[in-house]
Amino acid sequence: MPTDDEVRAFMVEVGLRDANSTSEVTPPEVRYFQIYKPSHDARKAKETAARELMEEGRERAKESRQRAEHHDRHMRLCREWGNANGFTVGTRGAIPKAVRAAYKEATGVEL
Repeated sequence: MPTDDEVRAFMVEVGLRDANSTSEVTPPEVRYFQIYKPSHDARKAKETAARELMEEGRERAKESRQRAEHHDRHMRLCREWGNANGFTVGTRGAIPKAVRAAYKEATGVEL
């Protein structure tokens, strides 16, 4: 049997009772609590899990963007470094292995 406080709190949460109401809990409210509380809790748990999953997806996307930006920056720096140090490196396409190896040796960054 649920306590009056549990029923009262549930009824306030679902909007069927005023938060400041201190009147006694009625039998219909108790029945409503017993019928709908389990599905209400299940729905809330499902919504919470969905929110957490969405947040994890946002975090993964953010990390992926950061890795891509980091890689792009170092590819650009490698091209600039290669051209400044006597290598011929185009503005697009693959960077030759010799340039990448020399860049790694000079800077310690592996592409």
